[in-house]
Amino acid sequence: MAADPKPTKKERKRRPREPDVYYVVAIDGWGWGYSLSLNTERNAADPYHEFRHLQVRGRLLHPKGLRTDRIELTFLPSRDLDLEGRKALRPLGIGSLDGYGDPITGLLPPPMDAMHPILQMMVGDRFRFIVMHGTKFSHRRATLHGFRLEMRLDPDDLPEGVELPSRAEIR
Repeated sequence: MAADPKPTKKERKRRPREPDVYYVVAIDGWGWGYSLSLNTERNAADPYHEFRHLQVRGRLLHPKGLRTDRIELTFLPSRDLDLEGRKALRPLGIGSLDGYGDPITGLLPPPMDAMHPILQMMVGDRFRFIVMHGTKFSHRRATLHGFRLEMRLDPDDLPEGVELPSRAEIR
């Protein structure tokens, strides 16, 4: 009797994707940086090198039990995410979290045109929370599939199992 043939790629069962983990951050503070310099690279497409970024500090409210609850997120605007440019992209994630130190660090690339309204809301002290979702931490790293900045948290906007913090926890 012959052994069963090895299943083809089509026949192999894929492991089901794990549900996203939600990371809820209460914003404590923020900072803005900007620089402009000459681009000295050979054959540079742009004669200038411009760098602007928003850094947000906060406390991780969910999930509990990680190494630290301190978190610093860097929002580095991306020209690749303008409406025409992003149609050709096939991204695996929109950002990442790294848990190698204290605080946990993250990098998120919003579109360039989104930074102005985000900064206005930060200056007005309107945004209080950041809600991100993605993979769970594995080898001290998580890939993010989405994020949003919120003025307040609504229990209907969060998945089942994510508890809202009390007012005392936020302060």
